[in-house]
Amino acid sequence: MKVNLFTILPILALVLSSCRKFEQEKVLARADPFVPTNLYPVERLPTYFNRVVVLPCYHADPDSPLLEYIDDVFHQELAQERIFETIRFSSDDMRDLFGLRRISSSSNLPENFLRTLDQQTGANGVLFVDLHSFRPYRPMSLGVRSKLVDLKSGEFMWAIDETFDLGHAAIIVGASAFQEKAQVRALSSKTSGSVLHSPRVFSKYIASTIFSTMPMR
Repeated sequence: MKVNLFTILPILALVLSSCRKFEQEKVLARADPFVPTNLYPVERLPTYFNRVVVLPCYHADPDSPLLEYIDDVFHQELAQERIFETIRFSSDDMRDLFGLRRISSSSNLPENFLRTLDQQTGANGVLFVDLHSFRPYRPMSLGVRSKLVDLKSGEFMWAIDETFDLGHAAIIVGASAFQEKAQVRALSSKTSGSVLHSPRVFSKYIASTIFSTMPMR
């Protein structure tokens, strides 16, 4: 009997693909949603800590498409935590005051940076957000290093450094659970993408996850 390879090969590819999908589903079924662990929080924020300046997110590539939406997404998710009043600083505000549109928490700060923010805003703290390890294609990935700093003492109130990689089962499970929230489903329909495929929706999951670890007042 003569075997037609052009008939067998597509069938074999389909079988292998089905096996891989089955194995992936078993891994996901056993995985728990991702919970950040690489963080430093104080037990509770002081009662006076009620206003925080939110700086524009920093990325090493100032032309990254990530910066077109990430500030809006992160600020929205932080505000939903209702821990303190947020004072949003734009990249234009930063340029006018300090001559820099965005600044990393790990770089040298401009002279009198914290004091100037204190005097200009009357806030108690400032939030830095640094972005790294951005991969916009599947499996998407984004690393976030964020720090909440007391403007008067310069002390850390909270800090986190995590990488969210959709190549890991725990991230997929956590992101998929987040997707089921009604407001996220609405955003997905507007952006034509799910949390596993849309960088904007994925960044919303990341922001919600990291800011949920902040201590309360």
